[in-house]
Amino acid sequence: MIYKFNFIEKMLLNKDIIAHPFTDIGSNVGLAKALGVAVKLKITDQLSSEEKSSAQIAKQCSVSEKGVELLLDCLEAMGYTERNSKGWKFTKRGLKFLDKNSPDSFRYFILYCDWLFNSIISLEDTIVHGKPSKINYDVFGEHEWELYSRAMIEISRTNLKEVAGKIKLPPNTPKLIDLGGSHGQYSIELCKRNNNLSATILDFETVRKYADECIQMHSMQSRVQFEATDFMKEDLPQGNDAALLFNIIHGLTPEQNQSLFEKIFSSLNKGGQLIILDQIKGVGGNSQLSKATTSFMALNLFHQANGNAYSFYEVRAWANDAGFSNQQLRKLHAPGFGLISCEK
Repeated sequence: MIYKFNFIEKMLLNKDIIAHPFTDIGSNVGLAKALGVAVKLKITDQLSSEEKSSAQIAKQCSVSEKGVELLLDCLEAMGYTERNSKGWKFTKRGLKFLDKNSPDSFRYFILYCDWLFNSIISLEDTIVHGKPSKINYDVFGEHEWELYSRAMIEISRTNLKEVAGKIKLPPNTPKLIDLGGSHGQYSIELCKRNNNLSATILDFETVRKYADECIQMHSMQSRVQFEATDFMKEDLPQGNDAALLFNIIHGLTPEQNQSLFEKIFSSLNKGGQLIILDQIKGVGGNSQLSKATTSFMALNLFHQANGNAYSFYEVRAWANDAGFSNQQLRKLHAPGFGLISCEK
């Protein structure tokens, strides 16, 4: 076993509060690939709480029966499937994370990671040359943008309430910007909790449809808007009271982050907050799971986007240099993730 889980991690994993696909994919590339192929070939779509034979599954998916057996053996080892004399079925965990109709499904996250792993063969070149041969956003087509966007929606569901509960905005805060917010789930939740708050999501036009889906689902059209922009190149709206920077800094270089922090600082009113959510090196203390998660993410981000996972001390330095004060770090349940806030 790669990890030694501490008591809290064991409890959260046993209760499926930490999403198992997230930890499974990062801990064993072979099993992660098996999981990705099972979802991609729609083998998991044939499973439910009722048993089905390998032959039936293979016929429905137009694949070999032996291949089905071997893949489902892997999924059984990860706790997603089980079998008896009648055939295969989902476990409780499989129904939660792999059933296409489950509100907690992680299917798009798994498919997106499967796409990422297809490029891992060139990792050696990235290490040798000190930079990736291409940035993944530059080669994204419509399919890749959908995998990425829906994967981010699935991830946000796992910590939406926890994150929103840790963000304390002053009463009557009116205006928030969500940089790279994509789906807008966090902005929507914060607007629900703060009656006078309105939010503007700043992201590429290619992800507008996913934000629109989430905004309409929560009937928040009057308070959450989407503005297509490249916030790294274009000016930010001014007079904001808070700014969200969630899962963004890991895809940027230190120099880019410093420049972005300064731009955000200029866009905020006095007393405004910058709130950052990301994988933060060292946030888990001695937890092997947190260390492995941030280390693997850092390597993958370097390979895919010339990015990195940064420590609180690095983020605090950017904030200080930009003019922010009162930097605070809060640990989240998800291994390796932290929430950092600072004020203008």
